[in-house]
Amino acid sequence: MQNIEEKAVSNYQVNMEFFKLHHETLYNKLMALDTLINDGRYPQKYDLEYKDGYFDVIELSNGAYLYNQNSEKFSEELTKKINFKKNNQSFKSGYCFSFTQKALDKLKNEDALTTYALIAPIMHYHDAAVDNSMQLLDMQKFIFLGVGLGLHIPKIIKKTGAKLLLIVEENIELFRLSLFSINYQEILSEKIAYFSVAQNKDEFNDEFNTFYSKSFIHNYHLKFSLFSHFSEQKIKEIQTLLVSRPETSYPVEYLLHKNILILSRLKNNYKFLELSKKNNEEFFSDKPILIIGAGPSLHTNIVWLKENRNKFVLIAVFAALKTLNKANIKPDIVTQIDEKINETVNLINSFDNLDFLNNSIFIFTASVPDILFEKFDKDKIYLTEDRTAYRLFNTRLVSSSVGEFAYAISLIFNAAQTYLLGLDFALSDDGSTHAKDHHRSNSIDISKADEIQTSVSISKTVLHVKGNFKDIVFTTPLLESSIPRMNSFTNKFKSDKQNIYNLSDGAFFEQTISLNTKDINLTDLNKNQLKSQLLDIFNSYSFTELSSDESNELEKKSNQIKEFYILIVNFSQSASSNIDAFLQNYITLMQNILNSYESELREILTIYFLSIASTVIDMFNTKELTNHKKHTKKMKKIISTQLYRLIEPYEKKLDNTINEKV
Repeated sequence: MQNIEEKAVSNYQVNMEFFKLHHETLYNKLMALDTLINDGRYPQKYDLEYKDGYFDVIELSNGAYLYNQNSEKFSEELTKKINFKKNNQSFKSGYCFSFTQKALDKLKNEDALTTYALIAPIMHYHDAAVDNSMQLLDMQKFIFLGVGLGLHIPKIIKKTGAKLLLIVEENIELFRLSLFSINYQEILSEKIAYFSVAQNKDEFNDEFNTFYSKSFIHNYHLKFSLFSHFSEQKIKEIQTLLVSRPETSYPVEYLLHKNILILSRLKNNYKFLELSKKNNEEFFSDKPILIIGAGPSLHTNIVWLKENRNKFVLIAVFAALKTLNKANIKPDIVTQIDEKINETVNLINSFDNLDFLNNSIFIFTASVPDILFEKFDKDKIYLTEDRTAYRLFNTRLVSSSVGEFAYAISLIFNAAQTYLLGLDFALSDDGSTHAKDHHRSNSIDISKADEIQTSVSISKTVLHVKGNFKDIVFTTPLLESSIPRMNSFTNKFKSDKQNIYNLSDGAFFEQTISLNTKDINLTDLNKNQLKSQLLDIFNSYSFTELSSDESNELEKKSNQIKEFYILIVNFSQSASSNIDAFLQNYITLMQNILNSYESELREILTIYFLSIASTVIDMFNTKELTNHKKHTKKMKKIISTQLYRLIEPYEKKLDNTINEKV
């Protein structure tokens, strides 16, 4: 017994030294817990107990055991559940649909901007050759959901050979006890491990995304082990993160189209806003700004808004205009970032006329549909960039939705008081996603919010988040994605002199003050000169013509395209007689592109590789795949063709912009 205790203490000491050297944040957490326990300031909930030849964890308050059986045998049984079948205990990343031959033939005749045109050929070929019932040849990545005493971890690592690990445990006290029972330094030798221990939601999201991005080519099937039902909620969280990935929620053809549109705006000399923080701007110091989103709270408070509209500078998102027009509310500033052409055209056409916007100023991302530039006066339009940097001064503002985009504008221009209405980013009590007049408003069943699902929808799956007025509100992955962006803008742009008031019955935002509309006491603003004043303010921070440095950058981007073409030619002519040679050449192609000069095209290609690379690797990592030489040759041709197809429209638009600026 003494030897067992000595080994346990030795394990703990070795592990703490290991974490100190390689996982400092986790080490600091463990040290803080140790200090609290030793000082008697932390009521210890669990303890380690050795009985009948194995360790178990006892809950001190009631004597219940975590394993309540032989922990070694339990871990062996847990390990037996792990196999190499693709559809067994795995997260499938990427797109979860297939293409018929008819659909594929149609997409082949479409341009690269057509949805799925660039990924369909690769996905179709993959699905024709292999399926999810087959087995993996090897398993590079693995996720442990729940640790307990960790006895199953070395067993599963040995069985799978996984080299890249994510280890998740929500209870730091339980995780601490695992340091006595296993030797992390030994079992993680020559492995890369990421730990999510007692992390909040944002921390876990960051940890998972770091793990996901590392060796992303092996993400098609992410195998996992579930220690107990207490960790089941993490399954839903990971599913949500996967459907919210940028390459899934904003696919490559969208990003390509964005760049082509922005290049068009550059050559037409539109005004671009400079978006660094205006710490000395005082125009809005005595003019409260009200950001109007299209969430359910807008409809709920529309009568109040109609009565109090003249007390604020009104910044409205484009999707809220229908509701505002019905109430005869005229916004001072209108913002839009949505690039969907049909939805924008339909919304514009739903108005009898646009006269209620005659005195409005417009702030758009440069990639919004052309109809907005046709309908509104060029002199009143100001543009920003997101996910591009063609202008060398600061015009970039990346957001998940137009609501937080409008919010950031208010912070950047140093508004002393910003009020938020309709920025719910949550469902109403009846499950509504938006205000009643919103073109995409629908109702979602919130009765199954706590259930674990086999799949997750970015727009329909129901999640919990902290509420502004309520403890908890319901939301969806799509709506939730705006919350961390709101908090990020607050942390980046808000000064101590600025106050943010959240009037919406939706999600909670950091550093905001929850405020009921009946408690607002403001006087009317003098809006007679507001339009001309806003034009003067925004004109003073805007630019039109490209500078010589910006023109030189366009030339540099053009030269990079020629370098990419050489890389693709080399790949298309490289050896593909066996899987190893093909994969090595494919990985080399990606590495050379991803490590090249940072540019918009490099980001487009990065998103493309994130979308299709794991599909390619999964096909050749399938045990049942035969006729390897045929498949490597065909896949190499498909990849090369799609890369040319992707680059060519960008090259054409870039060269056109350069030539017109000469």
